[in-house]
Amino acid sequence: MRDLLARLRGNLYRWRMTLSGGRIVIAPGLQLYRRLRIRGPGSVRIGRDCRVDGIPGDPSQCVVLDTHRADASIRVGDGARLYAARISSRWAIEIGDEVLIEESGVLDTAFHAIERGRGEPEDESRERCRVVIGSRVSIGTRSLVGRGVTIGDGAVGCPGSIVSRSLPAGCVAVGNPARVSE
Repeated sequence: MRDLLARLRGNLYRWRMTLSGGRIVIAPGLQLYRRLRIRGPGSVRIGRDCRVDGIPGDPSQCVVLDTHRADASIRVGDGARLYAARISSRWAIEIGDEVLIEESGVLDTAFHAIERGRGEPEDESRERCRVVIGSRVSIGTRSLVGRGVTIGDGAVGCPGSIVSRSLPAGCVAVGNPARVSE
């Protein structure tokens, strides 16, 4: 029954998002076990058969997809599993197929300069900050994937990892900063 309700909620949400004028596109099969919040003026694409859920024991958890500019984009591939994930884009974030992101953050911007004026960071651009997460990647609880990172297919970011540099396909990374485990 829970699965049926999640599919029904997913279909209703998908239908509601058709009113966004094409800015938000959700493929069939979305399963909403918890709330999905899509905010901002940019474009969001969610692939087929994706699952949105929270963390057991905390009913307040939800998945948030933020775009901070009209030309920002977030693309989530087919079969992705997002559990209490926060994905925040000023430029572009691409997430592959069959990805698992559990209670973690993915962001392609520093949001503001670290100075009193807190203006926009001067060293950011789409080419420099774009985040690409390959297919079949797992990102563990309380991890953070930062700007300009590419994670290869099949890589695993262990819980609590801070991924500030690109990771090769098939690796296991752990720590702050995340390093490939031997």
